[in-house]
Amino acid sequence: MVNNGASGACQACKQRHKKCDETRPSCLRCSRARRACPGYATSKDLKFVNYSGRVKCNEPNALDTVPTSWSAKIGLLDWTSIEGYARVQFFGDYCVHSPNKDISRGYLSGLPAMVAKAGPESDVAKACTTIALASLGTKTRDQRIAHRAQSLHTALLRSFSLSITTGDTFISVESLITATLLGLHEIIINTDLSNGAHIAHAQGVSAILTSKSSPFDLVCGGKLFKALDPTSTIEQEIENPKLPNWQHTPPDPNRVTSRFSILCTPLSKHGAVTIDEIFARTEPLYNRAASVLAREATLGELYAVKRDAEKLKDDYNVWQESLPEEWKPKVVGVVEGNEEMLPQVGYCPGTITSYHDSYIATIWNAYRKARLLVINIIMDCYDRICTFPEHEEIDPAIFIEISELTDGIISSIPFVLSADLQDFLNNSKLCKPLVRGRPVGGLLLMHTLYVISVLPIIDPKVQRYLRDCLAWVGENMNIGQAVILSKCATNELFEYVTEAHVLIWAGMLI
Repeated sequence: MVNNGASGACQACKQRHKKCDETRPSCLRCSRARRACPGYATSKDLKFVNYSGRVKCNEPNALDTVPTSWSAKIGLLDWTSIEGYARVQFFGDYCVHSPNKDISRGYLSGLPAMVAKAGPESDVAKACTTIALASLGTKTRDQRIAHRAQSLHTALLRSFSLSITTGDTFISVESLITATLLGLHEIIINTDLSNGAHIAHAQGVSAILTSKSSPFDLVCGGKLFKALDPTSTIEQEIENPKLPNWQHTPPDPNRVTSRFSILCTPLSKHGAVTIDEIFARTEPLYNRAASVLAREATLGELYAVKRDAEKLKDDYNVWQESLPEEWKPKVVGVVEGNEEMLPQVGYCPGTITSYHDSYIATIWNAYRKARLLVINIIMDCYDRICTFPEHEEIDPAIFIEISELTDGIISSIPFVLSADLQDFLNNSKLCKPLVRGRPVGGLLLMHTLYVISVLPIIDPKVQRYLRDCLAWVGENMNIGQAVILSKCATNELFEYVTEAHVLIWAGMLI
């Protein structure tokens, strides 16, 4: 977590004589109050500090919870072997390797090569080991592994706080991914909502990617990663980076854009519209709409927000229509069932779709979620406009659109969460419990499930089903934040999820 020590409170907290957590680039008090943090007296000496409590395990386990080769004859654990095994397991659980880089970026696909190149004593390797051990400790319920992970985590935060004060090291790709892994560690391990430890890591990643010295030349100048002050419209220039060979393929002279888009086909020569810029406009509109709808707005203000939302919805339609064939979902089966009953996870009646990989499925579901958010804004504006004598009628086609977008998310759940989609389809009539796939599927899907589960325009029964899916992800894939989100039936965690999005998307950069 980013922090500046004991006496570096931000200017706002100093003026208000309030205790400041000193998170950079904006303290959590200012962030939670939805006000712009004026910053600190100095921008030097950033530190990453741990505010999380001890890692909780259900019970201490015997040595047979891990391979017997890990136990030395004297009864001590061979941590070198355990840590190597844990890293391999983490790569298998959370890295999506695309067989065709012209179609998909994958997820954390460059992490194994980065760790190998950086060496075992690098911060990025230590961060990988820490999150790998923490995940393994949760899966095996072995308290010793969990405690080892916590010890490494504390030591890493100290060493990382020193390394990022050396200037160029702070803006290196390795440091960016280290900060990302530290944030993902909090998302995966912590089940304590009050902790919120991932937020400051997300803010650190955001500060790197939106700075002029960002190691990536991002579409929209990195505004997609702007975790704080989402209503800001200030453009930030980004210098052309000199990237190491292991980071990504050099720019193709025939690419549609020379900038780096994480939410579009990376090296494709087709004319697909990049969705990064559209996403970057969605949250500011959401915040603006919330502000207008929270007061006695004029009819003109309501129509202005509604028109902007309709324009954004049209832009999303253009993105979908521009996609190459390889990106389009394919219907592979149908689940039959009683639509009156709440189904078990994966068995919601309707079609089942498959995708090229989890990365593309994630972009599709993020698109559906964002478009539903925009439609919700339109519907909220319409409800208020209806209180005026003269008003236009809502287009009934919008209800069909809501149903199609929601069904699209639901139909992707078996592909994203199951171990083998074909095996799931073969046994679908028997309604056998879903066999969990790799946890990366749950990590990439859970924020979409939460947002849709709390939107007023979604059927309450569907909302309950999506919360059940979140609880399943938390229990079966051992992702702590999914447990937190499954227990919330309101939109009060939107900001909490927005910060986590920064970390999820940062994993798509390598």
